[in-house]
Amino acid sequence: MLSRTAIGYVVQIDGGQVTLNLLDHHRGQMASHYQGVTPVGEVGGLLVIDGGYRLFVLKISGLNFSEPKEIHRPSASNQSHNGQPLRHLHGTVIGWVEAGRFVSDNLASPPLGAEAFPLTGEESQIVLGGPEPDGPITLGTEYKTGNSVRTGLNRLLAQHIAVLGSSGQGKSCFTAAVLQQLADMPNSRIVIFDINGEYDRAFRKSESAIAADDMECRLPEGAYQHTVIGEDADGAQGYRIPYYALGRQGLNRLLLPSEKTQRPALSFAIDNLKYVHWHAAQRGASIDGNNPVLFDDCRQNGANQANAAISDLRSGQVPTANQWPDMAALAALVADSHSIAPDRNPNTFKRDTFSYGNVSPLITRIHRLIDDEMLRAVVDVRGGAPVNGGNLDMRAEGEHLVDKIFGCANTQWRVHVVNLRQVPQDLMPLVLGSMLELYSQVLFRRGQGNNPATLLVLEEAHHYLRPVPDGDSGTSSLAYERLAKEGRKFGLALWLSTQRPSEVSPTVLSQCNTWVSFRLTSEQDLRVISSACEWADKREVSRIAGLPRQHALVMGGTVALPTCIRSKSADPTPKSEDGRFDGWVTNE
Repeated sequence: MLSRTAIGYVVQIDGGQVTLNLLDHHRGQMASHYQGVTPVGEVGGLLVIDGGYRLFVLKISGLNFSEPKEIHRPSASNQSHNGQPLRHLHGTVIGWVEAGRFVSDNLASPPLGAEAFPLTGEESQIVLGGPEPDGPITLGTEYKTGNSVRTGLNRLLAQHIAVLGSSGQGKSCFTAAVLQQLADMPNSRIVIFDINGEYDRAFRKSESAIAADDMECRLPEGAYQHTVIGEDADGAQGYRIPYYALGRQGLNRLLLPSEKTQRPALSFAIDNLKYVHWHAAQRGASIDGNNPVLFDDCRQNGANQANAAISDLRSGQVPTANQWPDMAALAALVADSHSIAPDRNPNTFKRDTFSYGNVSPLITRIHRLIDDEMLRAVVDVRGGAPVNGGNLDMRAEGEHLVDKIFGCANTQWRVHVVNLRQVPQDLMPLVLGSMLELYSQVLFRRGQGNNPATLLVLEEAHHYLRPVPDGDSGTSSLAYERLAKEGRKFGLALWLSTQRPSEVSPTVLSQCNTWVSFRLTSEQDLRVISSACEWADKREVSRIAGLPRQHALVMGGTVALPTCIRSKSADPTPKSEDGRFDGWVTNE
C-alpha cells in the first residue's frame, strides 16, 4: 500500500454494507497512483480496503454529504475546505484478494478505520478477469479497465449458458466469437440449431477471405458439417426427417394426443406401425400386403375383418413388413384399434361412432400435418426402407437420426450447423420439440459416460423452448426441460440464445449457470432475469436496459462478480448484419 495514497477510511459497518469518509483532498472525484488515475465516486466502481494479510474489495453503491440539506459551498470570507461537510461513500464488500486470487464472499468485513485505496491494474485483472484469467476462452474486455475477461472450458460449459438481448445488440456475434474459439480445439463437439441460417458464414476463413470470394472453411477437412433440414439450400445437402425415426416420444410431441383416450390409441398405432402395409389407392392399411382392412373413416362395412386384423396385431402374430408405411397408416390404426366394438349379433363387430369421436380430433390432426406442404418439406411422411437395409426397428431409426444430427463416438466433425430456416415458425415447437424428445430418450438410454461431451447451441430459443398445449388443453413440458435439469450428467451443455427470456421455459432458465445479457428493455424480460438468476440484484439488472451495443453484463459461475464487458468480435461474423438502408439515397 506504500505506492498509493488512501482516499478514505471505514467509519461504519452494517452487515455487508460499509461506509467510508472520503478524504478532503479527493473531493469524491479522482485518485492518482503510480499506475494512473482511478475514479473515486463512480457508482458500480471498485475499491480495496486494507485488511492486513488480505485486501477487501468494495463495490460502490452510492455517495452523499454527511449533511445533505446544508449549504456546502464555502463563503467568500472562508476559502478553506474545512467548512464543507464530510463526503460519505457507501458500498458492499463482495470478497477479498489474497495471494494473487480473488475470493467471492459478502460475509467478511474490514476493521473500523481501515484505509481504502483505488485498485491497481494487477488487482483489477485479478478481480475482473474471471476465476480463470489464463483460461483458453476470451469472452471480451471489461469495459472500464480494458482487462481481458477469460474463462476455462469446464467453468463455462459444465453447466448451461443463457445469452440474452434484443435484436441487433450483438448476441449472434458474441456466440460466434466463442464458438470459433471452441471449434479450434481438436476434440470439440458443437451442434448448432441455426434458426435463420446465419452461422455457416461464421465458419469461413475470415472476413477478408470472404471479400475475396474465398469461402473455404476455417476448420480442417471433415471437421465441419452443414445440414439443411428440408430441401437443398445454401450450398448444403437437404435432409428430411423420416417421421417414423422420431419414435414414440417424438411422435407424441408432434401429434399432441390427449392423455386419457388418444395417447393409448396412438401408442398402439406407433408400436404396430412396422407390421402394416399402406395402400394409397384404397386409403387403407393391411397386415398381409394384399387387402386393406384398416381405415380411418369409421365405415361400417368390413368391421369383422378389421377386428381380426387388430386382434392379430395385439397377439403378436403378424410378420414384420419390408418397409415403413405412409404416415396415414397411423390414422387407420388409431381409428380401428379404438372404435371397433361388439355388435348385437354374436361374433360380429361394428365401428362404434361414439368411440370413434374420441379419437377423431387426433385423426384430423394427423391428416392436417400430412397435408401441410410446409411440414412435408422438412418431415418425410411417405415411409420408406429401413435404415442400413435391416429389419424395421423404430429404435434403430431413432438412434440413426440422433447420430446424424447430434453425432456419435465415431463422428469426425467438430461443428455441425443444422440449418432450420425452412422449418415454419408455427411448426417449430412441434418439429424441434420432437427431435429433442428423441435426443433426450437416446441420450439417457445410452447412460452416463457413453456420450461424447457435446455443446448444443439453441438459437432463437423463444420460438420453441416454451410450454406447448397438449391434447387436453393443458400445458406439457418438453424434453429440453429434462435435458436442462439432467443433461450435464450425460455430457450435454446447452447454450440458449434468445431475445425474449420471458417466453422461454422458467425451468430451463433456472438451470443456467452463466448469464450474458445484452441490452433488454422489456420490464417483463428484466423481471425474469431477476427471478431466475441468483447473481442478479435489482441494481445490476437496472444496468441492462442502458447497455450500449456489443456490451453485455456477464453474471454467474464464469466470473467472480457481475461484470460489464465489451464482447469479443467474431471473424468472420454470422450473416446477421443490419439492413442497409443508406442505399435508399443513391441511384446505384
